[in-house]
Amino acid sequence: MPPPPGFMPPKGFLPPPKPRSQEETKLRLPGDDSDAAKGGRRRRKGGTGRPADIVSELDILQKPQAGTGRFVPPSTVPRFPRRGGIRRSRPRSARPTGAPGVAPAPRPTSFTVETPISIKDLSAILGIKANVIMLKLMTQGALLNINAVLGADQVRQLAKELSLDITLRAAETAETAVEHIEAREDKAEDLQPRPPVVTFMGHVDHGKTSLLDCIRKTEVAAHEHGGITQHIGANRVTLGDKTVVFLDTPGHEAFTAMRSRGANVTDIATLVVAADDGVMPQTEEAIDHAKAAGVPIVVAVNKCDKPEANPQRVRQELTKLGLQPEEWGGDTVFVDVSAITGEGVDDLVEMLALVAELRELKANPNKPALGTVLDANVSGSRGPVATVLVQDGTLRIGDVIVSGGAFGRVKAIYDDRDRPLREAGPSTPVAVVGFDTLPDAGDRLVVLDDIQKARAIAEQRVARARQAAANKRDHVSLENLFSSIEQGRVKELRLIVKADVRGTIEALNKILGEIVSKEVKLHVMRASVGEITTSDVLLADASDAIIVGMNAVPNTAARALAEQKGVAIHTYTVIYRVKEEIEKALAGMLSPEEKEVVTGHAEVRRLFRITRVGNVAGCYVRDGVIGRNHRVRLLRDGVVVHTGKLGSLRREKDDVREVREGFECGMHIEGYDDLKTGDVIESFTVEKVARTLSGSAAPTAGG
Repeated sequence: MPPPPGFMPPKGFLPPPKPRSQEETKLRLPGDDSDAAKGGRRRRKGGTGRPADIVSELDILQKPQAGTGRFVPPSTVPRFPRRGGIRRSRPRSARPTGAPGVAPAPRPTSFTVETPISIKDLSAILGIKANVIMLKLMTQGALLNINAVLGADQVRQLAKELSLDITLRAAETAETAVEHIEAREDKAEDLQPRPPVVTFMGHVDHGKTSLLDCIRKTEVAAHEHGGITQHIGANRVTLGDKTVVFLDTPGHEAFTAMRSRGANVTDIATLVVAADDGVMPQTEEAIDHAKAAGVPIVVAVNKCDKPEANPQRVRQELTKLGLQPEEWGGDTVFVDVSAITGEGVDDLVEMLALVAELRELKANPNKPALGTVLDANVSGSRGPVATVLVQDGTLRIGDVIVSGGAFGRVKAIYDDRDRPLREAGPSTPVAVVGFDTLPDAGDRLVVLDDIQKARAIAEQRVARARQAAANKRDHVSLENLFSSIEQGRVKELRLIVKADVRGTIEALNKILGEIVSKEVKLHVMRASVGEITTSDVLLADASDAIIVGMNAVPNTAARALAEQKGVAIHTYTVIYRVKEEIEKALAGMLSPEEKEVVTGHAEVRRLFRITRVGNVAGCYVRDGVIGRNHRVRLLRDGVVVHTGKLGSLRREKDDVREVREGFECGMHIEGYDDLKTGDVIESFTVEKVARTLSGSAAPTAGG
């Protein structure tokens, strides 16, 4: 029955098919390629290419039902793919999961991750969706996106949350490339002998500079050269086949400051002692610094040409300090010299070269250079110029160099006589031109193969130095000694002992020698009389030592330097407290309850005798604040004479609560009258502190 007039079929509805003959609708037989067989799958114009039998079913469904005149809605017609037959689903259990007969590979649970790493990269390594990782981080209080960078602690926490075994490894950076270069070991066949590097040390006016000048003149006379330029502070001296490099440093304090930055450039320390003066305080300090650096000591007994010279007395005094002469059965070389007459100078150079041969100092000249910056300055014609001691390898013009926060390319090299060089081998002091800025003394110089890598390293170091500028070095103290032992940081407790008299030092050495510990050894690096000075603080900073003062306190400069360097200074007035606190610190039970805070210093300029009161000191406050309720100690030549409290504090005729820096005042120390002009009155308060094993001390109350 045809559709009624004006009937419009729905959109997408197929028109009724044309009548077909029996031949066109018969099924296609296998192997039949005739046109009649193909007719069942022939596409109609505008059709869908369905099989003939399926099209016949559609035709039936699309015919109007008898007696109704309605067509079957197209939504009831089954939809099939454009090509192929009917898609039939099967149970999930019947779907293939892999190759037949092969079990699926287990998912790995152990990974190696370089940190820092982004969430995106971590997701790719672990095979876990990034949103799962971000959700875990969100539960920990971190709201991050997929490009956020995670640190080692965050990755470690994620591994715990996800039950994964993750091995963390620091990502390779430009800085680690430098560390690998410095740690690279040379083959034995590539090593060649090199000259020793010698530093002169000793007391003031004992002839260090004069002796060095005499040695320089020896080189000039031997090789008929002109005057020596003094601009780089280091010289190569050659006598016959013996060559020695001498460093002209400002003193042992600079020697220690350089060593504290990891630049131990000295192979041998030459201790210069005047034969007419003997061992002096700075001589003892020089010995302590050389021993702390772990370098051999050669003693040059200078000024032997003077009538009052007594070299044997020098040997006796140095024997008490642990330097036993070879002629007395020891292992320390002593040479008698005179910087004025030149006597024994050649013997000194020869002995230094012999000591170097016994140490078998060698280097590999056939590799890029490694060295240390000794000094740096800006030249008007050359720009930044660095004094460099090449310690290993060979430095050449054109090399890319980096040292601390400075980098560049070597433009020129000059020797100690200001002559241009093309290259410089091991143990050669040179002036290097080519840095973009001045490096610091003690910085390591490394040759790289890429200027961009050198720039990246320098920028990283500058940024890190900026960030850590306000941070203090974490030195060992009695408060954190036990935790440092547990962490494996401390194997030896180094002490610097200062006292008021020599007898106190002997008693302290005996008491400290009785302290025995299985975890850490006790080593007294220096024991001397007098106040605690900046030299003591520098030695403690370089050697990670603790300063112990028995009736000896630090001066103002030493106290400020100790706070800057983070060096621990402990002062005592009762000798048994030293042993008691060190033993408690070793056992982790140290709990001192008081901490002294110095508030100011005043100098005694005049004394007044007042009836029924006693001596009153007319003082000038040099720094800080002197308070009426503060405790005071009287210092005479840096040694504590008396500790007590103020009986009165006046400005003119008025009693005052405090006197500040730059004002004059009158002070009376309660119960003590033995004051002298020039004494120093130090004011301090006592705070109650609560110490922990981590070394932090929180003030709880003032006193």
